[in-house]
Amino acid sequence: MTAYTRDEMVSVTDLLKGFKNALHKLSSHEVEKIAIMKNNKPEAVIVAIDEYEMLREYKYWNTLSEKEYLKKSHESLATNARAYSIDELDARIEKTISQYEN
Repeated sequence: MTAYTRDEMVSVTDLLKGFKNALHKLSSHEVEKIAIMKNNKPEAVIVAIDEYEMLREYKYWNTLSEKEYLKKSHESLATNARAYSIDELDARIEKTISQYEN
């Protein structure tokens, strides 16, 4: 279960009153997420657009079969005109994967 700090939790009523402030906290990365509480339990979470897009990308790559994953990875790297050794290719793929972990 995800933990939320005091600054990351807000009731629906407080969110409606301070929505602009909540958006500012997210866009300035003052907080990573905002949990909307209902009856003292998290009901929904708001995240910044860059975080959302990263999660969508991570989910997309994880839905691919190994064959599709390797094909897409190769296509992505092939758009660069430079040739890569196997070691360089492995390092680039590992770097890309590590961006979406944690």
